[in-house]
Amino acid sequence: MQRKTRGLYFIEKILDYKQYNGQKYYLVKWQGYNNRDCTWEKPEKIPNLAQFMHQFEENIKQYGSNFYHIENDEPPKLEDFIGAPSLSKQNKYQQQQEQINKLQNQIDELKQEINKIKKQQDEIVQIINNTQQIEKCQQISQQHDSEIIQESTSEQSQKNTEIKQQCEGGFEFGDQLEKIGQAVEIKNKGEKMYYLLWQKRPNGIIPKNRWVDSEYLMKYDIKALCYYLQKKLQ
Repeated sequence: MQRKTRGLYFIEKILDYKQYNGQKYYLVKWQGYNNRDCTWEKPEKIPNLAQFMHQFEENIKQYGSNFYHIENDEPPKLEDFIGAPSLSKQNKYQQQQEQINKLQNQIDELKQEINKIKKQQDEIVQIINNTQQIEKCQQISQQHDSEIIQESTSEQSQKNTEIKQQCEGGFEFGDQLEKIGQAVEIKNKGEKMYYLLWQKRPNGIIPKNRWVDSEYLMKYDIKALCYYLQKKLQ
């Protein structure tokens, strides 16, 4: 309703009332104005509210809830008047929100599947790498099993061997390997050294442990080397 800046306006009657967010609003018909000029007012803005509500209830009893409806002269809706969303808009918004939540759940499930697949791929790569290392050791072992180990027959070599037999252990002295104790890498040479522990000899003497390089183990006991490397990979 276009109200004038000056002048008084009198309430003719109340046509309807509704509640929104806990607040009541009354549809006020003003004297001398059409239904389309009605306004929705809060109860504190309406003097003699009880009197107008009594008149409203009498109109409902006599003419029904549509007593004020006139074709082409409909009053404004409460939603339009106070800027509140209509019921259809609220339902549409709720449906959109449900669709968004559903899509978000689907995205979360896809992320979980992707992480699961990545984890499986990492496990497969690790298994392949371990298998390749074991196969390489087995190939080296088969090659060295087919080679003939030649021993030096020189007198000087025999003397050195006799001296070493008294204090140091070794495959060349007929000693049996107990286990590989540890391995270290010599950075300046770029090679690995292995610390060998020997079994007790038949004569009761325990040979002295010794450090050897990879070539020594690959020559005399490639299987022990492969087993040691495989245990380290696990």
